[in-house]
Amino acid sequence: MSQMTVSARLGAAVLRPPARTVDGLRTDRRTRVQDAAPAAGHTGFMVMCLLLVMATFTAVLLLNTSRAEGSYVMSRLTVEQTALHDTKVTLQAELADLESSESLAAAARKLKMVPSTSTATLRLSDGSLTGVASKVDGGRTLTVDLPSTGVASADE
Repeated sequence: MSQMTVSARLGAAVLRPPARTVDGLRTDRRTRVQDAAPAAGHTGFMVMCLLLVMATFTAVLLLNTSRAEGSYVMSRLTVEQTALHDTKVTLQAELADLESSESLAAAARKLKMVPSTSTATLRLSDGSLTGVASKVDGGRTLTVDLPSTGVASADE
Protein backbone atom coordinates (compact mmCIF):
# COMPACT_ATOMS: atom_id res chain seq x y z
CA MET A 1 0.00 0.00 0.00
CA SER A 2 1.11 3.49 -0.54
CA GLN A 3 1.85 5.86 2.29
CA MET A 4 -0.85 8.23 1.17
CA THR A 5 -3.52 5.62 1.73
CA VAL A 6 -2.26 4.84 5.20
CA SER A 7 -2.04 8.52 6.12
CA ALA A 8 -5.54 9.13 4.75
CA ARG A 9 -6.87 6.36 6.92
CA LEU A 10 -5.06 7.59 9.95
CA GLY A 11 -6.33 11.09 9.32
CA ALA A 12 -9.90 9.90 9.05
CA ALA A 13 -9.57 8.03 12.31
CA VAL A 14 -8.32 11.15 14.03
CA LEU A 15 -11.19 13.28 12.73
CA ARG A 16 -13.85 10.92 14.05
CA PRO A 17 -15.65 11.96 17.18
CA PRO A 18 -14.97 9.88 20.23
CA ALA A 19 -16.89 6.60 20.57
CA ARG A 20 -19.67 6.39 23.09
CA THR A 21 -20.75 3.51 25.21
CA VAL A 22 -24.14 1.87 25.25
CA ASP A 23 -24.74 -0.68 27.98
CA GLY A 24 -21.04 -0.87 28.56
CA LEU A 25 -20.20 -1.54 24.91
CA ARG A 26 -18.18 0.87 22.85
CA THR A 27 -20.03 1.88 19.69
CA ASP A 28 -19.34 4.09 16.79
CA ARG A 29 -21.73 6.83 15.67
CA ARG A 30 -22.35 4.94 12.45
CA THR A 31 -23.39 1.76 14.20
CA ARG A 32 -26.67 1.19 15.95
CA VAL A 33 -27.99 -1.51 18.20
CA GLN A 34 -30.61 -3.70 16.46
CA ASP A 35 -32.91 -6.38 17.76
CA ALA A 36 -32.49 -9.81 16.18
CA ALA A 37 -36.23 -10.17 15.45
CA PRO A 38 -37.95 -7.61 13.21
CA ALA A 39 -40.57 -5.46 14.89
CA ALA A 40 -43.22 -5.91 12.13
CA GLY A 41 -44.03 -9.33 10.61
CA HIS A 42 -44.14 -10.04 6.90
CA THR A 43 -46.45 -13.04 7.15
CA GLY A 44 -49.26 -11.34 5.21
CA PHE A 45 -46.97 -10.65 2.27
CA MET A 46 -45.57 -14.18 2.41
CA VAL A 47 -49.07 -15.70 2.44
CA MET A 48 -50.07 -13.52 -0.50
CA CYS A 49 -46.98 -14.61 -2.49
CA LEU A 50 -47.64 -18.25 -1.63
CA LEU A 51 -51.26 -17.98 -2.77
CA LEU A 52 -50.17 -16.29 -6.00
CA VAL A 53 -47.67 -19.07 -6.74
CA MET A 54 -50.24 -21.78 -5.92
CA ALA A 55 -52.86 -20.11 -8.14
CA THR A 56 -50.37 -19.90 -10.99
CA PHE A 57 -49.44 -23.58 -10.68
CA THR A 58 -53.10 -24.55 -10.53
CA ALA A 59 -53.88 -22.53 -13.67
CA VAL A 60 -50.97 -24.11 -15.54
CA LEU A 61 -52.08 -27.58 -14.43
CA LEU A 62 -55.67 -26.96 -15.60
CA LEU A 63 -54.53 -25.59 -18.95
CA ASN A 64 -52.20 -28.52 -19.49
CA THR A 65 -54.94 -31.01 -18.59
CA SER A 66 -57.41 -29.32 -20.93
CA ARG A 67 -54.88 -29.32 -23.74
CA ALA A 68 -54.05 -32.99 -23.21
CA GLU A 69 -57.76 -33.88 -23.25
CA GLY A 70 -58.24 -31.97 -26.49
CA SER A 71 -55.29 -33.80 -28.01
CA TYR A 72 -56.73 -37.16 -26.92
CA VAL A 73 -60.15 -36.35 -28.39
CA MET A 74 -58.58 -35.17 -31.63
CA SER A 75 -56.49 -38.34 -32.01
CA ARG A 76 -59.56 -40.50 -31.31
CA LEU A 77 -61.60 -38.59 -33.89
CA THR A 78 -58.78 -38.91 -36.42
CA VAL A 79 -58.77 -42.69 -35.94
CA GLU A 80 -62.56 -42.76 -36.32
CA GLN A 81 -62.37 -40.60 -39.45
CA THR A 82 -59.79 -42.95 -40.98
CA ALA A 83 -61.98 -45.98 -40.22
CA LEU A 84 -65.05 -44.28 -41.73
CA HIS A 85 -63.09 -43.31 -44.82
CA ASP A 86 -61.92 -46.90 -45.26
CA THR A 87 -65.51 -48.12 -44.88
CA LYS A 88 -66.71 -45.57 -47.45
CA VAL A 89 -64.06 -46.62 -49.95
CA THR A 90 -64.92 -50.30 -49.43
CA LEU A 91 -68.65 -49.67 -49.87
CA GLN A 92 -68.08 -47.59 -53.00
CA ALA A 93 -65.96 -50.38 -54.48
CA GLU A 94 -68.65 -52.97 -53.66
CA LEU A 95 -71.35 -50.75 -55.16
CA ALA A 96 -69.34 -50.20 -58.33
CA ASP A 97 -68.81 -53.96 -58.59
CA LEU A 98 -72.53 -54.66 -58.13
CA GLU A 99 -73.49 -51.99 -60.67
CA SER A 100 -71.16 -53.32 -63.36
CA SER A 101 -72.77 -54.88 -66.42
CA GLU A 102 -71.01 -58.22 -65.83
CA SER A 103 -72.41 -58.42 -62.31
CA LEU A 104 -75.90 -57.50 -63.44
CA ALA A 105 -75.78 -60.11 -66.24
CA ALA A 106 -74.64 -62.80 -63.78
CA ALA A 107 -77.46 -61.90 -61.38
CA ALA A 108 -79.99 -62.04 -64.26
CA ARG A 109 -78.75 -65.50 -65.32
CA LYS A 110 -79.04 -66.65 -61.71
CA LEU A 111 -82.70 -65.57 -61.80
CA LYS A 112 -83.08 -67.47 -65.13
CA MET A 113 -83.64 -64.29 -67.10
CA VAL A 114 -82.81 -64.13 -70.80
CA PRO A 115 -81.95 -61.09 -72.95
CA SER A 116 -84.85 -59.38 -74.70
CA THR A 117 -84.84 -59.09 -78.47
CA SER A 118 -87.12 -56.06 -78.52
CA THR A 119 -88.07 -53.41 -75.98
CA ALA A 120 -90.99 -51.19 -75.24
CA THR A 121 -91.01 -48.21 -72.92
CA LEU A 122 -93.79 -46.54 -71.04
CA ARG A 123 -93.74 -42.77 -70.73
CA LEU A 124 -95.12 -41.94 -67.29
CA SER A 125 -95.97 -38.31 -68.02
CA ASP A 126 -98.74 -39.14 -70.48
CA GLY A 127 -98.98 -42.94 -70.24
CA SER A 128 -98.04 -43.59 -73.86
CA LEU A 129 -96.23 -46.79 -74.93
CA THR A 130 -93.34 -46.51 -77.35
CA GLY A 131 -91.69 -49.42 -79.11
CA VAL A 132 -92.94 -52.98 -79.55
CA ALA A 133 -92.28 -55.71 -77.05
CA SER A 134 -92.25 -59.26 -78.22
CA LYS A 135 -92.35 -62.51 -76.31
CA VAL A 136 -89.00 -64.00 -75.44
CA ASP A 137 -88.30 -67.58 -76.45
CA GLY A 138 -88.30 -70.04 -73.67
CA GLY A 139 -91.98 -70.74 -73.30
CA ARG A 140 -92.09 -70.05 -69.60
CA THR A 141 -94.94 -68.34 -67.89
CA LEU A 142 -94.45 -65.54 -65.44
CA THR A 143 -96.35 -65.49 -62.19
CA VAL A 144 -96.37 -62.35 -60.04
CA ASP A 145 -97.41 -62.55 -56.41
CA LEU A 146 -98.60 -59.16 -55.17
CA PRO A 147 -98.48 -58.47 -51.46
CA SER A 148 -101.79 -57.95 -49.73
CA THR A 149 -102.68 -54.32 -49.17
CA GLY A 150 -104.32 -54.91 -45.80
CA VAL A 151 -107.63 -53.42 -47.04
CA ALA A 152 -110.71 -55.38 -46.00
CA SER A 153 -112.97 -56.52 -48.82
CA ALA A 154 -116.50 -55.22 -49.15
CA ASP A 155 -117.95 -58.69 -48.39
CA GLU A 156 -116.88 -58.67 -44.76
